[in-house]
Amino acid sequence: MKFRYLIIILITFSSCEIGSVFGPKIPKIEIDKKDLSLSWDKKGKRRYHDALFSGYVVQTDENNVLLNKTPFYEGLQEGDMLGYYGDGTKRHHRPYLHGRKHGIHLGWYPDGSLKFEYHFKNGMSVGNHKEWYQDGSPLQDRNYVNGQALGSQKVWRRDGKIRANFVIRENGKKYGLMGMKRCTKIDTKKQTLEPYKGK
Repeated sequence: MKFRYLIIILITFSSCEIGSVFGPKIPKIEIDKKDLSLSWDKKGKRRYHDALFSGYVVQTDENNVLLNKTPFYEGLQEGDMLGYYGDGTKRHHRPYLHGRKHGIHLGWYPDGSLKFEYHFKNGMSVGNHKEWYQDGSPLQDRNYVNGQALGSQKVWRRDGKIRANFVIRENGKKYGLMGMKRCTKIDTKKQTLEPYKGK
């Protein structure tokens, strides 16, 4: 009896979830991004020779080194969009589900250090989004709920000083330091401006 229930549960799970967990099988067709037969229709779907496209749109440099590989299924981005620098190192990894950003999007600098980490669910920004300068110091730390900025939001200048540090509440109001303009010193006697030097 227990075995029968287990079979029913497995069949139910697989029929409902298998497509969303593993996604559709993308045909191993690669079309160059410059191909004039590629187009977008009014609904934002990718077409090839006027038919909905399933396969990969690829971009290469003048040495035929792969720079971008974007999977499509029936005209919509589906799966992992991958980007590379000219030397073959990873530039970005951006998963899509049914044409929408979904999952963790990562980006790297040419030296391999992390550039950004964004989180999406069904096309909407969710959770913590972070960006870093190439030396690893923070650039931005933002939070989202259902596509809307909410909670703590921080931005740093390259010299490590905070530029913005505020909180967005549920009512949309912002509290805190929204951003600082770089100030200049004014010499009233000489009537000259001394530019900000980041100290």
